[in-house]
Amino acid sequence: MATALHLPGTLHLTGLLVRRELGAKLTSPWFFVVATAICLTALVYGSGFQQSFETETVLVTSDPLLALNVMVISFVGLVLGLRLASGLAWEREHRTLEVLLVGPVPWSAVVLAKFLVELCVLALLLAIYWAYLLLAQPLGAGVIGLADTLPIGQMPIFVLPLLALGLLISAWARSVRSAVVGFLVLVGLLAIYEATLAVMTTLPAADMSLSSLYLRAGLESVAPVLHPVSAVGALAGLIERSVTQNPVTALQTGASLALTVATLGLCIIVARFKGTQG
Repeated sequence: MATALHLPGTLHLTGLLVRRELGAKLTSPWFFVVATAICLTALVYGSGFQQSFETETVLVTSDPLLALNVMVISFVGLVLGLRLASGLAWEREHRTLEVLLVGPVPWSAVVLAKFLVELCVLALLLAIYWAYLLLAQPLGAGVIGLADTLPIGQMPIFVLPLLALGLLISAWARSVRSAVVGFLVLVGLLAIYEATLAVMTTLPAADMSLSSLYLRAGLESVAPVLHPVSAVGALAGLIERSVTQNPVTALQTGASLALTVATLGLCIIVARFKGTQG
């Protein structure tokens, strides 16, 4: 079992599982609801963007799509992470994991298939978003060109840890309800930490109380340990760069990919430990 990831049979089984689930995912109503929500978000943002040109004397932005891209990527990442949080838990709750593993299908194939299916869905949703930007021109005719949409292909890397986190929670949970609640609570707590840290680091020390300074020092001391392993931290970094308009570095991209791989590896270990009954 320890060498399951290196066996060609595992890759073949993973492919079979991906094909089995992908068709069902793409024909379900939620896929079209999410795709519609993405396009509506672009439409509403575009209306506000055009209104700004009419009301503001000066409007300068190096990337008019940056804020919109971050909103869309964050929304899709949260939705797919939530779906992955219920993935293995649903199989465990409905006893279908037992059938798969008796097959026999190794845990590595089950975990990778779940992740790859949602990765394909992520790619298709972003392809729809990309096509809508180019064809509908929601920000106004001639504002969006092909070069402006290229960053869309890089940004999803920063939500992959969030997807892997959802799968990790699902591997541990016994029921769909506990998995979904656990995912939302954990992501919420990490988001509160990131938001609090971001706000407090922007405040001048002279305007802060002694307790606020202690709180900021405590949050900053935790950051070097928490950020490398926080799925929300990777997404928060992307949001911060959308505000400062700093380019994404290769180190940040590599760190996000490394966290995704490590989380998936841990997910396989946890799934084997918990078994089919949780």
